[in-house]
Amino acid sequence: MRRLITFLAALFILAPAFSAAAAQEGIPLLGSVEFNNAEIEGEFSPEINEYTVTLNDSSLTPTLKSYSIEGEAELFFTYKLDEAKHQSGILITLSFDSGSIEYSFDYANPGYDSKSENNYLKEISCSYCELSPEISRSDEEYRLYIPSDLTELNIRAVTEDINASCDLPKSITLASGQEPEFTLTVTAGNGQTRAYSLKITRLDKTLAEVKEEMSREGFTSLITGERFYRKPLFITVFAACISGIVFFAILLKVLKRLSVKAQDPDETDFFEA
Repeated sequence: MRRLITFLAALFILAPAFSAAAAQEGIPLLGSVEFNNAEIEGEFSPEINEYTVTLNDSSLTPTLKSYSIEGEAELFFTYKLDEAKHQSGILITLSFDSGSIEYSFDYANPGYDSKSENNYLKEISCSYCELSPEISRSDEEYRLYIPSDLTELNIRAVTEDINASCDLPKSITLASGQEPEFTLTVTAGNGQTRAYSLKITRLDKTLAEVKEEMSREGFTSLITGERFYRKPLFITVFAACISGIVFFAILLKVLKRLSVKAQDPDETDFFEA
């Protein structure tokens, strides 16, 4: 009798754990995660979905450093915003065939500064896509290369400053073959704005081919092997050549006009007495 009571008590205590394990069976989980400029308070566990993170520099935006997934899922990394559109935390979503699961990381010490003038982007990224050129403070025009059959974009725009915000929608739906151009506006803490141009360009590769290529050892770029006339370097050189041809054509026309003599030197002046 005593053994039966002990067994039932143990079963009662362990039942929630067994239920949780059964509920999670077959559902992908975030196995591990690390951030640049942010430390998770406490120990991370795949079964816990809400955390607090401490920023090393309270004015700088944290970014994803590394992660692992238990199971098959796509990871989407975005930022939580408060009512004033200030960053208040990080949101990681795992999307899979049967649904999705979210992990929330709230900032413990955000440094909001309404006088901040920093309205630069630090990063533009998208799953199975490639940005060109690499983002920098000197460029405000970019191309985002995407698979030929991709119809839903989940672009992540990261501002340098935690005070800044970007008006990029969470998800963008494209028609088949569509290559639109977007304007991304970054607003600093003091309200000053900076506009970035993002041109969508489709690769000569499907999503399946891109996934397979990116999984290869030694992978470096999706643009390698792309049609030469769509590469950034070719586009830049081609534009420069066209501009040069137009410039010399105009210059030649001007010089020709200046070289035309208004009067033949051997011709008698009409008004000469």
